[in-house]
Amino acid sequence: MSARKRFPAGSFLLAAVLVTGLACASCASVAPVPAETRIVIFHSNDVHGKIDNFAKVAALIESERKNCENVFYFCAGDNFTGNPVIDQYEPPGEPVLELYNRLGLDLLCPGNHEFDYGLENLEKFVARARFPFVCANIRSAGAAFSQLRPSVVLKTKSGVRIAVFGLIQVEAGNGLPSTHPDRVKGLRFSEPLQKALEMKALRRDNQVLIGLTHLGFDLDQKLAEQMPELDAIIGGHSHTRVDPAETVNGVLVAQAGSDNRFLGRVELRVRNGRVVEKKGGLIELKGASEEDPEVKAMIARFNQNPAFARVIAEAPLEITGKDALGSLMTDAMRQAFGLDIAFQNEGGIRLNQLPRRITLKDIYTLDPFGNPVVRFAMTPAEIRGLVRSSFEKGGEIDLQVSGISYVVRSGGDRQIKEILLRHPDGTPLAEDGKFQVGVSSYVASSYNFVHADPGQSLQSTTADALIRYLQSGADLGMYRDVQRAFWEETAQDPKP
Repeated sequence: MSARKRFPAGSFLLAAVLVTGLACASCASVAPVPAETRIVIFHSNDVHGKIDNFAKVAALIESERKNCENVFYFCAGDNFTGNPVIDQYEPPGEPVLELYNRLGLDLLCPGNHEFDYGLENLEKFVARARFPFVCANIRSAGAAFSQLRPSVVLKTKSGVRIAVFGLIQVEAGNGLPSTHPDRVKGLRFSEPLQKALEMKALRRDNQVLIGLTHLGFDLDQKLAEQMPELDAIIGGHSHTRVDPAETVNGVLVAQAGSDNRFLGRVELRVRNGRVVEKKGGLIELKGASEEDPEVKAMIARFNQNPAFARVIAEAPLEITGKDALGSLMTDAMRQAFGLDIAFQNEGGIRLNQLPRRITLKDIYTLDPFGNPVVRFAMTPAEIRGLVRSSFEKGGEIDLQVSGISYVVRSGGDRQIKEILLRHPDGTPLAEDGKFQVGVSSYVASSYNFVHADPGQSLQSTTADALIRYLQSGADLGMYRDVQRAFWEETAQDPKP
C-alpha cells in the first residue's frame, strides 16, 4: 500500500445539513435550484476497524451540520479486518455498523475486506444499515447481496442532484476482489474501468457526478483520464494520503490514507447547474480536540473486552518487519501441524511489529482473517510453482517461509530465471522427494499453482497455530535478523 504524502491543504469553511432523495419524502417538492450551491463531502476509507477516532469524526461532521447546509459523509470501503475488537465481536463488524448509523453515514462502497466475514454476514450488516451500499461492477448470480445498488442519486436541501456510483477492485488473475474466493460465491465482478463508462449516462440528469471507488489511487487516476464527465473521485484501497486532493483531467481525485487517522473533506461549488469550483484536503484527527460524548461512550463500550489484554508470551525483543513476523508465523504453522514446510503471504501479515509483551489482541491484529491451514503433499517442482506464482503477482518476494529458504533469481525485467530451494543447512531439496507443505486457505484458493494433491484443511487457523506456538515457550530471540526468502536480480542478458 502506498503512502503518497502531500502538504496539508488547511481547513475549509464549509456547509451542511443532509437531505437525500432516499430518506426524505419532502424532497419530491423542493424550491427551484438556486443560482449557486456549496456542497461538502466528508469521506473515510480503509478504516480497518480503527474506531477510536470516530468521536472526533462525529464532532467535526455535526459541527458542520448544525451551521450549514448540504453536508454528506461517504465511505470508500474496507471497514473490517485489523482490530480484534471489531473482528472478534459477535456478530463481526457490529461496532462499525452502530457507529456509522450514529454518525449518519450517507453512502458506502464496499471494499475487498467487507467480504472477509463472509457474504451472509455482510448481507445482515447491510440489512441493518441506515445507509445504502453502492457498487456498479458487482452483480448477483441469484439473490445474494440484493440490497446493493450500482448508483444512487442524493439531493441537497435546495434540490441539486448528486449522482454517485461505486466501483470495487478486482485482481487480474482471478477477476475477484482481494479476499478469500469462498466469501464472494454467488457474486460476479466485472472490470471496473470498463463498467464505469456505462455510468456516463448519469451525467445527463444530474448536476454533480461522483465516483465512490475502492480501486486504489493509480486506478482512480486512470478513471479520471478516461472519464472527464466526473466531477470527483473519492477513493480507497491503496491507503494513499492525498493532501490536497489532486486534479486529473479536470476531475478531483481524493483519498484519506488509512486507519482512521485522517478525515477527508471535499468542497464543490455548483452554479447554474454545473460544478464551477472544487477542492479537497485532509483533516488530521490527531490534532482534533472536540469529541462527541455519545460516540465516545459507544467506543469505550466496544473496547471493553478484558480477554484481549491477556499476555500470551514475552519476547526478549520486539519482533519487527515482514521477514521476522512471517518467519514466526510459518514456524508456528510448521510446529503446530508437523509440517515440513510452511508459507505465509505478506498481505496476511497485518502488523509491522509485535511488542515484547504479546497479548491476544496483538495476535488477532497481526492475523485477523481466521483462515484455516491447508496441507499439501508437494514436490520441489510444485513448490517452485507456488513461489513463482507469488512472485509474479507483484514482481517481488511475497511468501515468507519456514522449513526451507529460497532464492528467486530474475533478470532486470523481473522475469524469473530460476528458483533455488534449500534445507536450513544449505543443501538443496531432493527433486524426487515429497514434502508436507502448509499454507493458509487464502493462499490455497487464490494463488495459481499446480499441485497433484488436492489438499486437506486442517480445521485450525493460522492464528490458532501462532497462539499455541507462543504458549509452548518457543525461543523468540531467534527472530532478530532472520531472513529466509531472497530475490537476486541479475543484469539483462546481452542482445545477440
